[in-house]
Amino acid sequence: MIALIALLLAATQPPPAITDTSFVAPDGARTLQQSIVIDAPVPVLWKAFTDAAEFQRWSAPVAAIDLKTGGSLEATYDDKHAIGDPDNIRHRIVTYLPNRLIVFQNTNAPAGLPGRELFKQVVAVLEYEALAPNRTRVTLSQTGWGNDPASDTLYRFFQGGNAASLARMKRVYEAAPAPAGR
Repeated sequence: MIALIALLLAATQPPPAITDTSFVAPDGARTLQQSIVIDAPVPVLWKAFTDAAEFQRWSAPVAAIDLKTGGSLEATYDDKHAIGDPDNIRHRIVTYLPNRLIVFQNTNAPAGLPGRELFKQVVAVLEYEALAPNRTRVTLSQTGWGNDPASDTLYRFFQGGNAASLARMKRVYEAAPAPAGR
């Protein structure tokens, strides 16, 4: 719970390096879309989200990733939890294109997440765009947001949380390359 509170506090204001291109479609459907440019090559940042040890470097201290269509990503911000804990975050990997795109959808969120059941309607798209050999734009888009007060609260939570996560990825991968052997 302490980790969730810390994430909530970090989620209150996006860092200035985040570009927010969120939009509302003509039918009223909202897309939360944020990106960041990181001075690291696409393959390194791809591995940051597809290799459990790398994911643990910048995101969550406990993680397991089964990278395949229909596979899963499971993680927790609470290092006292283990893989399989019923309160862990779980996503189903819908599909992916190596070094370009990952599409995933939540199947379980922590009990403390406001609107956790609504989050199962949201589909996330993570895109990698090489701007130069050692410079990548990482864009995280989420579709499927409802238009009710509970969905608004959840949307705002992820607006700040996603920005904080992208900024953390930038800090980690620009500070030092991945350790050898990973």
